Amino acid sequence: MHNLTPSLMAAAALAAAAAGAQAQSSVTLFGTVDVGVARVTGAGGSRTGLSNSGANISRYGLRGVEDLGGGLSAGFWLEAGFSPDTGEMGAGFNRRATVSLTGRWGEVRLGRDDSATFLNTLVFDPFLTNGVGGTNTFVMNGPPTIQISNAVSYFAPSKLGGFYGQVQHAFSERLSTDPSSGGEYTGTRLGYRQAALHVSVSAANLKGTTQAQDERFRNLGVSYDFGVAQPMLLWAGHKRGSVDVRGLQLGVKVPVGAGEIRASVGRYDTRGTEADWRKFAIGYGHNLSKRTQLYATYARLNNSGGSQRAIGVLGVAAPTNVPGGHSNGYEVGVRHFF
Repeated sequence: MHNLTPSLMAAAALAAAAAGAQAQSSVTLFGTVDVGVARVTGAGGSRTGLSNSGANISRYGLRGVEDLGGGLSAGFWLEAGFSPDTGEMGAGFNRRATVSLTGRWGEVRLGRDDSATFLNTLVFDPFLTNGVGGTNTFVMNGPPTIQISNAVSYFAPSKLGGFYGQVQHAFSERLSTDPSSGGEYTGTRLGYRQAALHVSVSAANLKGTTQAQDERFRNLGVSYDFGVAQPMLLWAGHKRGSVDVRGLQLGVKVPVGAGEIRASVGRYDTRGTEADWRKFAIGYGHNLSKRTQLYATYARLNNSGGSQRAIGVLGVAAPTNVPGGHSNGYEVGVRHFF
């Protein structure tokens, strides 16, 4: 019997699932392939190569809905990330694996999903957190909390006059004899979206294995679409133990013919220290169709004396930097939905 790599096993499982679901009209195979050429620089030198997910995260998946009658429906969503520049696949459905029930009362969703606090950084960043231009608000204080496992989420019904809400809890699944609650996440997101105005706030706590490793997330986003331009503001705070970092970003999206100009400027402050930095980004995406886009982005990051951040992108790691140094990054690529 031949040994299969994890990537081949994941591909085989997906193909089998898709084949078995063909008789169900509600099941959809979907995904994104996004590849570019990027160059990132810092005091330690520069790197050039193929990047991925510069405009949208590269992924593939299956999703489906079944009408149960009486206004009730069941659904599932299986989504995995991959790197088209190398062909490598993520471990299983690492981005999302959920089953849900939806009714007039809202939706209850179980499984691995995006965290409530990450969604604001995604929605109110003109670069959708991607590429060299993406916001630093979700990575400004160590490893990000983008998706969470073992989660139970409740979403308020959609017909609330523009108001929406989400409550989310992820279990630590530790033994009852273990005094630590490390890995336990509790978050909420509340917002209002009507016509051109969108406002949303979220907050969460993530328990560490010790109190000194506990994390607290807070963020607020506001945008208004004037038609000729959509300005947006994003404020975020992330406290990990005693380290407290705050970020404030102003962004804008401007439609131009078949494309869109994107720009942002952000300031990041590590409270009580000189480990601060600023980032500027500008880019353009040109839509060849509803599914295919060409894009180009440039970004620059300037550190204060206590910070040595550098710009990186998926597929091309950030070079080393020195305290107070600056970093540049650019990329051009193509994104295709299927």
